[in-house]
Amino acid sequence: MPERGNDLTKRVLALQQVWDDPPGYLGELMEEHSIAYDTIEVEKEPLPVLHAYDALLVLGGPQHAPAEDRFPYLAQEKALIREAVAQEMPFLGMCLGGQLLAHAFGAPVTRHHLTEIGFYRVEFTEEGRADPLLQGLPGYQQVIHWHEDTFDIPPRGVLLATNPYTRNQAFRLGRNAYGLQYHIELTPEMLHTWLHYPDYRKEIVKAMGAEAPDLIEEAAQTAYPLYREHTRILFENFLRIANLT
Repeated sequence: MPERGNDLTKRVLALQQVWDDPPGYLGELMEEHSIAYDTIEVEKEPLPVLHAYDALLVLGGPQHAPAEDRFPYLAQEKALIREAVAQEMPFLGMCLGGQLLAHAFGAPVTRHHLTEIGFYRVEFTEEGRADPLLQGLPGYQQVIHWHEDTFDIPPRGVLLATNPYTRNQAFRLGRNAYGLQYHIELTPEMLHTWLHYPDYRKEIVKAMGAEAPDLIEEAAQTAYPLYREHTRILFENFLRIANLT
């Protein structure tokens, strides 16, 4: 088995929760930097041991983080996340991934009073502006949201980003474990699927109104390029935190 920390075997583990939310743009960035990564579909495959990896990504999905009775693999994911944090392995969780980090360390994850879907800005706290993950960003980040749940910040966690709709948008736990309430992995093709796949379009209309999918697509003309620029900055920061670049 490869030894962690060997420059010749640096590798990232990505946990995929649902078919339409793979590593996407983050995978493109890792390929650009010649970083090997493995994607595990958690509903179909057993989780590997962490020993062979140098960083852990956990992607988004519609599952409710505490619902281990319906989704038994969530308990296994949380155990793996706790192991990664204990080892100080760099961790980045997006949407459900961020909720799993919070829940794994004792913070409630609950149904939010609203649904955020589409392009939003999150503003950095004072701690966020000083955090290495967010360096090079202009005090805020252009993000994509699709979530109905929200997490509390776990004990000893540090709030890094917020907005008027959902207070807890990003946090750091320990030295290098990060939870985001938002998505940074969407490619244009993934966004198109989210907006046009019939079942998803119905969900957006139900939550946000009949015009919402078209309004989000219109907003993407100007918001997506900035989202992509901000994602690159944040994720390349994470890769440096993980000593992968």
